Amino acid sequence: MDRTRVMATVAGLMLAFAAGTAAAQGTTEWRFFTYFPPNDKPAQLNRAFAEDVTKATNGKLKITVFAAGELPYKAPDVVKAVATGQVQMGDVAVGFASGDVPELNVLGLPFLCTSYDQFDKALPMVKPVADEVLQKKFGATVAIHWTMPPQNFWLVKPVTRLDEMKGLKVRAWNPEQVEMMRALGGSAVSITSAEVIPALERKVIDGAITSALSASDWRAFDIVKFGYMVNMTMGHQVMMVNSAELRKLPAGVRQTFLAKAAEWTAKYRQMSEQGDQSARQNLIANKVTLTEPSADDQRKAQQLMRPMWDQWAGKHGAIGKSLLAASIKACGR
Repeated sequence: MDRTRVMATVAGLMLAFAAGTAAAQGTTEWRFFTYFPPNDKPAQLNRAFAEDVTKATNGKLKITVFAAGELPYKAPDVVKAVATGQVQMGDVAVGFASGDVPELNVLGLPFLCTSYDQFDKALPMVKPVADEVLQKKFGATVAIHWTMPPQNFWLVKPVTRLDEMKGLKVRAWNPEQVEMMRALGGSAVSITSAEVIPALERKVIDGAITSALSASDWRAFDIVKFGYMVNMTMGHQVMMVNSAELRKLPAGVRQTFLAKAAEWTAKYRQMSEQGDQSARQNLIANKVTLTEPSADDQRKAQQLMRPMWDQWAGKHGAIGKSLLAASIKACGR
């Protein structure tokens, strides 16, 4: 190769490097942690959302999603990880965040709001309070509020009435579920999503509280063969962003991100509802018996839990009392 061609090649490489550096300088990279296992439906949807934001901003905001096991965090760590900038985004169930924002888990009170319709009626009262608390306490902006499907009991032995829960050890994932299990005469084992199947395999627990969607994604049907479909709560989730990092974005990029979050709210809801229906069908196909409680059992459950609702509100002052009153009204209790 002659001297002229060598110099041209070097110049081309230098230009390419300079262009790449300029492009990199024009790109903001965010890490987004979700506690769901990598192949779970919510984790898949989070990746699709992130890819859409990257595309819509022409690569100016690149969001990389990390699922359970891919970063050294668990579900209860999400709020602080976002607040301290260890990750710029996080998605977490409010119940898992009870250590940081216990006053916000009103929709996690057992047998208070138990359907998508009731969640929709209660959320407008809960949302502004949650947004303000997370902003003031942790500098986090909520981009999307959504809900996982109804939470139910997935068990290794048949249960057809609530009083048959006595003596059972069941995985719970927030303090309110722990109290509920105690009231039902059973006991709760507080473990994360990734620990459920190993605990079932080792017979450390007799079952788990989760949604049909998660039970199906985890292939829990290989171990548990009974679902007691009490629909005790919905699974209120918040996708949050470090507010300081959000403000750093160029105005146009920030507006695009927020517009995409608004657009994708409906997609998270669609995933949840459709996922719940298909998951129940898949569980049945895998020989899981789904048992619906009687109306009398549901009434007994609400009566049993009502003192717990009031105790919860009493612990959390004016915020707890106002959220409980609004949710009772919205959910027709």
